[in-house]
Amino acid sequence: MNKFISLILLFVLPISCVFAQGVINSEKLLSQDVEKFYFIFSPSLDMQNGNSDVFETSMTLSSLYKITEKHWLKGTGGIDMIQEDQEDISNDKFFQLRHTYTLNDWSHTFSFFQMQNSFALGVKKRQLLGAGIRVKLKKEKNLKFDIGVGIMNEKEEYNHDIPIANKYRVTSMIIFQHSFNTFLLKNVTYYQPDISNVWDFRLLNEFDLTFEINKWLDYEMNYIVRYDNEHPSFLTEKLDQYITSGFNIKFNK
Repeated sequence: MNKFISLILLFVLPISCVFAQGVINSEKLLSQDVEKFYFIFSPSLDMQNGNSDVFETSMTLSSLYKITEKHWLKGTGGIDMIQEDQEDISNDKFFQLRHTYTLNDWSHTFSFFQMQNSFALGVKKRQLLGAGIRVKLKKEKNLKFDIGVGIMNEKEEYNHDIPIANKYRVTSMIIFQHSFNTFLLKNVTYYQPDISNVWDFRLLNEFDLTFEINKWLDYEMNYIVRYDNEHPSFLTEKLDQYITSGFNIKFNK
């Protein structure tokens, strides 16, 4: 009963350290070993009224399901919305469905479909479809080091009067994970060049530190850097940085 009340309070009451979805890092999600099913719920809500009328809500749902010992299905989606005087300051939504197939103890394939919009980046709709392979170079109880590479099709429709971008990109990644005591440190780096133009590339790095409060509750902090070498013409900056934090409520079966 106490656990149920705590879940309700975490969702209803404002959280001072707000989780915000800046970019999607699917490689870090649900990397824990599970028997059958895993679910993470990350909510936040903030309301201000007076000299300014501000409403902010953010929620991420992530799940993993083992179809068989080799076939895993991951789903994650979320929303991050900020309004001041009923005007949108930020309004980002995303959804990703991901399938992995274990080849052996050291490698697995991955395929994914993703839909996303980003208010800050002027992206009305971003659609990704891709596949690749990931290899475990280091696999110990408290230390993991993986690399991965694949190909993806990227379609972006903007909130500005410019043509829809339709590109094929390489998606390569380096994943580092180290756990100590109740802390889990992760760093994931993506490099995504356009196949037809090597100077049109994107870099994403996310440094993530998670503190386990108990078996069903974590506190998480993230520092995210995103670099787009050939950004759309309406954007003024190539570099975006995000600092996010919040709570993760976990269910495991």
